[in-house]
Amino acid sequence: MADVSAASLPYTLLLLLAEMAVGSLAMVTVFDHRGQVTSGYVKAGALTIVPLAVFAFWTYLVISPSGGVDGYRLDEAWYTPFGILFALFLLAAVAHAVLSLLGRQREEILVGAVGSAVGGLSMVALALLVAPPAWSPVLMVLSVLASTAVLGGSLMAMTWGHWYLTSGRLPKEPMEEMSLVVLIALLAQGALVLAGTVAPPSEVPLTDDLGVDLVANPAFWLRVGVGLLFPIAVTWLAFKAAQIRGMMSATGLLYIGLGAVLAGEVLARGLLFTTGHAV
Repeated sequence: MADVSAASLPYTLLLLLAEMAVGSLAMVTVFDHRGQVTSGYVKAGALTIVPLAVFAFWTYLVISPSGGVDGYRLDEAWYTPFGILFALFLLAAVAHAVLSLLGRQREEILVGAVGSAVGGLSMVALALLVAPPAWSPVLMVLSVLASTAVLGGSLMAMTWGHWYLTSGRLPKEPMEEMSLVVLIALLAQGALVLAGTVAPPSEVPLTDDLGVDLVANPAFWLRVGVGLLFPIAVTWLAFKAAQIRGMMSATGLLYIGLGAVLAGEVLARGLLFTTGHAV
């Protein structure tokens, strides 16, 4: 397996935390707007999102792009724009949490929608920051946005599942729809992984003695099997379980799926910094 520079680990952490925070706020806001979730779930989601955003911004503050990461070239021009946009997202996430605790649903949905939009723009800036070695900046942006949907969707779907364990009177439709959202995001990510595998990087990040060809790298097959195919199967089973009101089973499956997705995203970003492939 290819060596991964320790210098790339803060960027991997930044990507994971930021993607999960932005995706989670978007997921909560959409279902809150549709009136399909309880106020308690919105509060719990909001109080989960804020720490994720805080740690993501903290990670951003302690890294310094300085042109590259041990051979992996960064586009420093996007470092400050990302920071500004994500700071605004963090403020929106805090405001959303406060409004949810105060029970001001109309305002919380509005702030959540604005925060999700700003967060999405910050993800575009973050993708462009790490995009130079990838085959195309567009592919890198789509990859990061897909990961945002997968991570945030998985976390919030699993969280909603716990609400069914405390009340048997909740409708099954939100669980079905959340599972479908995650499934669609995973399928879209699968298509992008295929594109990122086939498309050659515009430049090889690391020297030949450190780099390993993508398809020859065991981490790539773990990323595909554990981080993509397995979560797709598990999420489909969760959707089918929700249809027959097997909420405990659906929640457990989504819990397993979240763990697999996180492992897959760590592997994907490690491969990005090693090979330049946006997988």
